[in-house]
Amino acid sequence: MEATKEVDFKELIRIFFKRWWLILLLTIMGSGVTYFITANFVTPIYEAKTVLYIGQEDSGLGSIGISVGQLEADSQLIIDYKQIALTRLVIDAVIKNTGLSISDSESLNNSNNIEGDSSEDPMVMSYKKFRNNIVIETVENSRLFTVGFRYPDPEIAKKVSDELAKQLTIAVSQIVGVENIRILDQAFVPAKPIAPNKLQNAIIGGVLGLIFSLFIVIVMFLANDTVKDEDEIKSLIGVSVLGSIPEFKGEAR
Repeated sequence: MEATKEVDFKELIRIFFKRWWLILLLTIMGSGVTYFITANFVTPIYEAKTVLYIGQEDSGLGSIGISVGQLEADSQLIIDYKQIALTRLVIDAVIKNTGLSISDSESLNNSNNIEGDSSEDPMVMSYKKFRNNIVIETVENSRLFTVGFRYPDPEIAKKVSDELAKQLTIAVSQIVGVENIRILDQAFVPAKPIAPNKLQNAIIGGVLGLIFSLFIVIVMFLANDTVKDEDEIKSLIGVSVLGSIPEFKGEAR
């Protein structure tokens, strides 16, 4: 008769409680290792933002009477201005005035994110990488929008963000033929990175450590073929136990 071992969930839960120290240890280790790697080996990314205002040409900032239709038209203008900000006309002017090195090779970086590789010059990037680091967002129910730039160096992020906003206003004047955007607030040097999220990564590492520890405990439970009681013998080989020899503890005679 082929013997099979059925999973006793009550016994499995008991094993979980018995091995609580292993589960806790691997959970803490997973969280700690992930936090250490994030803090020491992942390049932090900073984001600087410059605030701009869309108004009517030759109008002041204090003009009132903005209609819903005007807001919708301004939203469409922001979409157009975003595309203008991504053109080589603007990018070339920005890199010329900021000193950034841009490679014409799109294959220099095929990733959408900035990667911290010490073997590469952090001042060198491709046009694709530059575009991916530009962030243009609207302020809801207003004529304000922000032009931002993400980079490992906060000083460069602030410098490029302000220059982007400046060159965007110039490009709009040249291409569209109107001067209807103005810079309200220049970017400030970001003090804290927007990525990576150390706490979030530590939590994810802890969860992975917990799952791994539970997997190890389950494997240990299934690999243990020790017969624990008479009922298990009966379930395995299908015969009743006639008797058992107790274990005596004491001095040998």
